[in-house]
Amino acid sequence: HDAWVNGASDPTSGNVSLMETARGFSELLKQGWRPKRTIVMAAWDGEEWGLLGSTEWAEKHADELREKAVVYINSDSNGKGWLGAGGSDSLTALMTEVARDVRDPRSDASVLEALRTRQLEQAKTDEAKKKIQMRQDLELGALGSGSDYTAFLDFLNVASLNLGYGGDGGGGVYHSIYDTFTWYTRFSDTDFTYGVTLSQTVGTTILRLADATVLPFRFTD
Repeated sequence: HDAWVNGASDPTSGNVSLMETARGFSELLKQGWRPKRTIVMAAWDGEEWGLLGSTEWAEKHADELREKAVVYINSDSNGKGWLGAGGSDSLTALMTEVARDVRDPRSDASVLEALRTRQLEQAKTDEAKKKIQMRQDLELGALGSGSDYTAFLDFLNVASLNLGYGGDGGGGVYHSIYDTFTWYTRFSDTDFTYGVTLSQTVGTTILRLADATVLPFRFTD
């Protein structure tokens, strides 16, 4: 839909997970569930060419978004490995709870525990290990710019997230002709297990935001 070349990893892997999240919500709707807040799902065009689709849409709906938008959630590439999460600090508590509740498909620990185990393995000093062990919350990276959250976060000041899994094998094909379905199913998330996990992570986050009586922001972060 919006790839530099073939785009199996970037961005189709994230888009497939988004479609699975939408399918899951459709099943909930059939069972009678109705969210307290409006949920909008979008697959943007023109991201690689300058964030065109998301920026045009955000500009068109800017007044309504400034008044009513709660959170924007983004995903691009997804692979196998560990949770990568960047976002607004006000969402740290929410994402910590989500990461505690979603299971890592390989270890059956939480994705938060799996990430901390990985970080401890990679820590180079005792001081770095102690810092990881002492931290209670999931650490969200700073977003800056570079994907479709830019118009929402940097211009409309809507709290935003960027979520995905990766870090275990499968690299070197970014924005190249080699980012194909064959490569992805041989070297990346070969059985789409982490595509399911991303869908569970994003879906859980959306449900908690959509149905909360009081929004789960924590501004002290």
